[in-house]
Amino acid sequence: MTSTFSFGFSGEDIDIDDAEINDAYETGPSAAQEAGASLPGLVEARKHEMEEWTSTLPSQIAYNTLKITSSTATATPLTIARREVFDIRAQLMVEDSAEEQNGELIAGLEKGDIKPNFYEGGFKTWECSIDLAKLLVRSDDQGGIFHKSTREDRHIIELGAGTGVPSLALFAQLLSETTETESTAAENARRTHFTFADYNSAVLRLVTFPNLLLTWNSITSHRNTAPSSEDQTEDKAADAKSREEEEEEGELDITPELVESFQRDLARRGITIKFISGAWSPAFVDLVFSSGERSEYKTLVLASETIYSPASLVAFSETLLALLRRPLAETKALVAAKKVYFGVGGGVDEFLAVLRTVSDHCLDVKERLDVKSEGVGRIILEIGQSK
Repeated sequence: MTSTFSFGFSGEDIDIDDAEINDAYETGPSAAQEAGASLPGLVEARKHEMEEWTSTLPSQIAYNTLKITSSTATATPLTIARREVFDIRAQLMVEDSAEEQNGELIAGLEKGDIKPNFYEGGFKTWECSIDLAKLLVRSDDQGGIFHKSTREDRHIIELGAGTGVPSLALFAQLLSETTETESTAAENARRTHFTFADYNSAVLRLVTFPNLLLTWNSITSHRNTAPSSEDQTEDKAADAKSREEEEEEGELDITPELVESFQRDLARRGITIKFISGAWSPAFVDLVFSSGERSEYKTLVLASETIYSPASLVAFSETLLALLRRPLAETKALVAAKKVYFGVGGGVDEFLAVLRTVSDHCLDVKERLDVKSEGVGRIILEIGQSK
């Protein structure tokens, strides 16, 4: 079979100001994080339903907000909420035991270190995930998957999710654009399924899941207190300025009523969520599609900062290829990464070389974003099946 493996430059570059990214998120994995002669065995893939973790939520969660903006004039800024690092640490310490072995997770959280096959950095928001989120808020950069005229079911899969910023941007956009009346009418007409995957189940439980709840509360609370549509149109500029001045930190009381409202609202909107922990593998792919997601779902695979380790490039590439080939409907992937991970050996060139081999050159790869910075350049690749 003949096909092309193109590395074009379709799409406009988005100017992203590095100053917008918190200094705490400016560095990628280091060489020291890959050091070590002996590594623990890989964790087998396992599926988790959201309901099994609701009982482990604390009574209160401290959070901060992150505004996701795009350089395009038509894109509306979105605000997502993320659990504070100190709040995550507090719960890890409370739950620490000989069985849980939270000590090393706490050390990784505090130092930003990655321990291969044990902790893969999911407690931290890496800068490439913010790049990807900014790209996604552009209505023309989602492959039509979130376009209002699209009636097909959608499946968003985020690999190496961690704090889940890219998917949170889509989640926030979905909540912002869908009124309660529309969601009720669309419940049986269109469904949106999110699959969040991270090597560490603790990351999914303590960060990804709470971030979904926090973002939902932030957006729905704003909608419930917003003025009429006519007033919103007239006061759009003033409202945007007001939201920019809102407090960027806060605490949310987690009550049974809040969690129940969250679950009920998602069901009404036709949104389903599941989580998968463990290593990339054929078993992992089977779990992604194990909850009855129909093959006709339009599928978007997201990944950021997942190609820094040469040791995992084959597993990641094979998993990505399997996810792209499984659905029958339109499928594509967006992979965000640094061009080079100095001292580690990973990077875009190494990833593409492995991907070419694994796919037998049967994929199209396009550059969707090239982030200019004083340090290491960053890039977002769009990957899809050759036509």
